[in-house]
Amino acid sequence: MNVTDYTLLKKIKSGDRPAFMLLYDRYWDSLYRFVFVRTKDKETSEELLQNLWMKILENTDTIQTDESESAKGYLLRHLHYRILDYYNSYKKAPPTLSIDEFETPEELNISDTEYFEIIEENEISTLLSMIDEVVSQLPATEQQVYDMRIRQNMSVNETAEALGISNKTVSNKLSKALNEVREQLNPEYQSSKKLVSILMLMEILTRY
Repeated sequence: MNVTDYTLLKKIKSGDRPAFMLLYDRYWDSLYRFVFVRTKDKETSEELLQNLWMKILENTDTIQTDESESAKGYLLRHLHYRILDYYNSYKKAPPTLSIDEFETPEELNISDTEYFEIIEENEISTLLSMIDEVVSQLPATEQQVYDMRIRQNMSVNETAEALGISNKTVSNKLSKALNEVREQLNPEYQSSKKLVSILMLMEILTRY
């Protein structure tokens, strides 16, 4: 029998990291698609979801569950209002971008379950040390972009402004850094479509 969201949230509140990863694994795809089809923007989708995961970690008691002990309804409502806030704040017209454009076949070679089994086989701190070693060998600007976007969870705009470079340069530098991380890590990690989110979450988990 599957563990309910209510039980996972109780475990997360007590500092259970595997419980958090299980909840993340359970909803990542559906929540990402929910946001992406409404914003048509990859960076915004990642940002809104990242803020939600941090909310779950920092204030678990605010996450409500229904009679079946599922948090899905609450999570979707929360994201719905954050999407409205996004459009009210920036008054942007969403760009035209296919929901499948970022999901190339080679990125789908590993299932969610297989990926989290890989994570469980490696202590988060050990994996982060491996990644830190790779990042430390990157050019200075790529190191700065990686640190701001992944470790500090800064937006593309914030990173670009802090470094005095364009948003496009930020995206390109992060892409190069992540490609290097993929190449240097074990082959199991290289094809995951969740690499950015996983790296961010591992950084967050080390703070709790």
